[in-house]
Amino acid sequence: MNLLKNPMTRRDFLKFCLRSAAIYGGGAMMSADFAEAFMKIAHKEVPVIWLSGQGCTGDSMSLIYCDSPSLVPFLSTFVDLKFHPTLSVAQGGLATEIIETQRKKGGFVLCFEGAIPAGMPEACTIGDRPLTDVLPGMIEAAAAVIACGSCASYGGIPAANPETGAVSLARFMEIKGLKKPLVRLPGCPLNGHRLTGAVAYFVAYGKLPPLDDEGRPKLYYGQVNHDNCQRFRYFAENRYVMDYSRDKRNCLFKMGCRGPVTFADCPLRRWNRETSWCVAANTPCIGCAHPKWPWPKATGIYTDPSKIEDAVKFSDI
Repeated sequence: MNLLKNPMTRRDFLKFCLRSAAIYGGGAMMSADFAEAFMKIAHKEVPVIWLSGQGCTGDSMSLIYCDSPSLVPFLSTFVDLKFHPTLSVAQGGLATEIIETQRKKGGFVLCFEGAIPAGMPEACTIGDRPLTDVLPGMIEAAAAVIACGSCASYGGIPAANPETGAVSLARFMEIKGLKKPLVRLPGCPLNGHRLTGAVAYFVAYGKLPPLDDEGRPKLYYGQVNHDNCQRFRYFAENRYVMDYSRDKRNCLFKMGCRGPVTFADCPLRRWNRETSWCVAANTPCIGCAHPKWPWPKATGIYTDPSKIEDAVKFSDI
């Protein structure tokens, strides 16, 4: 639904809130809290600042194609998005002025995408200042900090190579001695439902959603992809894909699928308006939400997991 051309009716809005609440395991009672949360956001009570580090902007692109409802109308209607490096019209001095003004006010939700080039500060700048100089003040002033995507959550591809000394947001905060609570939303790219749900929960309840030991919302990262995969039955029957050209149905485990070791909800909440995910396209899950992704170069992405260190134990499934 495009909220700019077709404003959301009260009924559609309540249905959307009920759906958001259901994602968190709640019902009609929780949907009222989510409705209040979205109204707070709509009344500009909770501003959002989005900053980017070393990355491909894939998380932002994924959000644009999310259907929760579609992101750009959602941002324009509900979220007081003060700045986004890809979506905002403001550039140059105006952009840095907006960021600095919000830092002084505080109380915003800081969404961060990409890794941080701690070893090469000049690789990422905001205006004429290195990102590594700007980011600490923004983190300290924020009401909540969200690491969007695998690069921000764990370092991702930038951290797999030593050139820039790239680190995750959590590691950067540790280096700088920053103690702000952090939510990790790994995935390459991030699924938009995870972000809108996490922000709504924070606004509705004034606290972060229930998190696991890695700082990830338990709702989205409480099970491995394998548990909800539509090909699980074939794994149980020891029926595996061995030739992509001839088999488009059996389990992809022996083709390098990392679904059994990757905590995420990809089979349940898919991408591109919930159209598909890796396995549905007959491609192994590469485990992009896993803390160790991208995998060691010695093993590669599509190596049979049963032959590598991170292999799932069959007895634990």
